[in-house]
Amino acid sequence: MEKEIITRHFNLGEDQQTMVEEAIDKLEKFSPRPVQSLKLTINHEAGQFFADGVMHLKNTEFRAKGDGREPQVAVNEFCDSVRAQLAKFKTRISGKQKHGEGGLGKAMLDGEIFLEDEVETEGFKLETMDVERARDTFAAGELPFLVFRNVDNNKVAVIYRKDSGELTHMESQD
Repeated sequence: MEKEIITRHFNLGEDQQTMVEEAIDKLEKFSPRPVQSLKLTINHEAGQFFADGVMHLKNTEFRAKGDGREPQVAVNEFCDSVRAQLAKFKTRISGKQKHGEGGLGKAMLDGEIFLEDEVETEGFKLETMDVERARDTFAAGELPFLVFRNVDNNKVAVIYRKDSGELTHMESQD
């Protein structure tokens, strides 16, 4: 991570500099993506310290501020704010990855579609069949995988070929 720490109207001591860098480095643990850069400016005015910074991830930036009577307090407040933003961002992107819009994500989440025998959503057709028929259908075709609804337990399942050439399948969890 590329980091830049700027101080205005005062100088950080060695211990303070180490503490600030450690607090910033800890933010990387909370990031769902690699941190590209972080720029932090600590300003001293009228007995107060103000920390203002921006953290860049790929296609995303987080801005935060903090203040206090000591530089460490201002930096900790800044880090807490960025940490909260990262947690919210992580929840948002993991929700998109799990559920998606339309297609298989919609087929798996939308309870109504399991009432029909076949469902077609934007070119995707979810057929109901048993595992043996699904294996035969997959083996006869040239697709990389086959998604179907298992007639035995009403779960969404996928048949695919392992690198060894063996056919296998997995099913959605409740």
